[in-house]
Amino acid sequence: MRKDLIIFSDLDGTALGDNHLFSTETKNTVSKLYENGIYFCPITARSPVDILNQGKILKLDQYGGIIAGANGAKIYDFKTKKWIFESYIDRNTIETIFKETFGKIGKIKVHYFADDTVYVYGMGENSKYWSDLMKMDYNIIETVVEITKPITHLTIVLEKDSTDENAEQFFQNYINKLPNVDIKKYTKRVFEVINKGVNKGLAVRKICEYLGFDKKTSKSYAFGDSFNDFEMFEKVNVGVAMENAITQLIELADDRTKNNNENGVSQYIENVILKDCK
Repeated sequence: MRKDLIIFSDLDGTALGDNHLFSTETKNTVSKLYENGIYFCPITARSPVDILNQGKILKLDQYGGIIAGANGAKIYDFKTKKWIFESYIDRNTIETIFKETFGKIGKIKVHYFADDTVYVYGMGENSKYWSDLMKMDYNIIETVVEITKPITHLTIVLEKDSTDENAEQFFQNYINKLPNVDIKKYTKRVFEVINKGVNKGLAVRKICEYLGFDKKTSKSYAFGDSFNDFEMFEKVNVGVAMENAITQLIELADDRTKNNNENGVSQYIENVILKDCK
């Protein structure tokens, strides 16, 4: 495999269409990349159990590729069939969050994500949809002892009528109470909690180090569309925002491509990256 070029990509809203499927064009482009000795490494928020399936759909198991899930908390090498990086939130933090949030159903929702399971306080249409999509167990809990599996990350969703002031107060309070984790504010209602320093940017660095890529002598690209792609863009040479990306990521990006339903990732790779390789 080449050591001068590597590609990273988010999945939902990026390499995947809104139907949550890879197009034939995208799968063919990934095959062409590996035929040319170029790594295509998905880095996604999706669960560890699901990324193994997504990797196989792209034939990364045949190519010996690498894929990362849980926003960088888990990285898998299909060549060795091993997890090369794993990060789980410590139990004390989980118990603190549970104590502060449980009992506020209808106001605060918390989703605790394990490798193949999501723990929730009550049935939620959106969380159930995604757990079914990723073939995860969906457990409604009433006590923290029911969280029996290690947690890679979790999301906290405030009540629908939260104001910016409420959200900022909540955000600042949790920064002080949870010193071992990072809390990312996606919107004024949605927060992600993950181990300090763990993000898609860390996954980029870990993968490059593992494969022996040197940023000084190699070129790296990343495709993304949302808040959790900021750190990934900061760690590569060229960040490419989807046409459907949030404004903040487009402003940070070095380049743009078509939206995820128009094979933006595939088209950019074919027309820019592979074209330059010839």
